[in-house]
Amino acid sequence: GLELFGVVEKASGRTKAESEEREWTQYAGDVVYRFLQDENAYLGARYNIVRGELAGVANAVEAKRVQIGAGWFVTPNVLLKAEYVRQTYNDFPTTDIRSGGKFDGFMIEGVVAF
Repeated sequence: GLELFGVVEKASGRTKAESEEREWTQYAGDVVYRFLQDENAYLGARYNIVRGELAGVANAVEAKRVQIGAGWFVTPNVLLKAEYVRQTYNDFPTTDIRSGGKFDGFMIEGVVAF
């Protein structure tokens, strides 16, 4: 019932109007443990960080996200889950809408697949 998932990603490039390339990196990891009969319930955690350069901005910026949650498949097509999420935006210029941005709270969600 244990699942592990990870991402290491690096991207670089530029727009047609730019002369120098910019780089972005992303690291993410998920761990999920499924349990009960037919693995109808799970506990999970996720960590994700992305860091890179914005056009016209001298310093690199980053966004971090941490999630911890649990879910229960009421039926094969209906999922009920709850998660705690903390996401922050760091080092953005004060003129950028993301500067000092953050989300910190709980979510309860119902999902129906068809």
